Amino acid sequence: MLKEAKDAYPHECCGLFVGKISDSGKKVHEVYPVENKNRVRAADRYEIDPKEFDRIDREAAKKGWNIIGIYHSHPDHPAEPSAFDKDCASVWTEYSYIIISVKDGVDDELRCWRFDTGKQGVEEEEVKVDRRNFKIGLLLMGLSFTAYFIVPGIYFLPLTSKVKVSSAFISYFCISWGLMGLGICFAGKEGYELLKEKILKGFFRKMIGRKEK
Repeated sequence: MLKEAKDAYPHECCGLFVGKISDSGKKVHEVYPVENKNRVRAADRYEIDPKEFDRIDREAAKKGWNIIGIYHSHPDHPAEPSAFDKDCASVWTEYSYIIISVKDGVDDELRCWRFDTGKQGVEEEEVKVDRRNFKIGLLLMGLSFTAYFIVPGIYFLPLTSKVKVSSAFISYFCISWGLMGLGICFAGKEGYELLKEKILKGFFRKMIGRKEK
């Protein structure tokens, strides 16, 4: 969503997210970027093609999911619902509405809203990012390094040379590298995005800011 918002700047992007609604809340499984059909006011309005909406709804249904929300960007404006956004939310009250603020081509803020039928107004929702796979990946990579460093200890065990060599080979190539491969599989994509977006870009922004001062 952040990438779409930055790529569409200075116009609004839009899209749908699908998933499931349970007692514990809403869980997003997939995000579908769609074209903003509003050509006249693309800088401050978005419009989703009904045919595209129906197509995504059918695809979600095949997986046992539903459309549970809409996202769009606010170029050079706060991530707060406009009067138009509030009108949309009052019609589709079961949806969550994520708004991404983009300032000068950089994502600045992401907030989520929903329409409260009791209060007849919009209220903010908390957004949590599930980093379970990333954490599992880090744990596996940590175990990989642990296995790597304890391999030399095998040669101090009261074993025959053949057994020592075999054990070291299995520990090093199968266990250590195997755990590392699994860790990368779990954490790779999310870790890359986290490193790129939050750490590297944040660092370069600070450096550029210091130079400008």
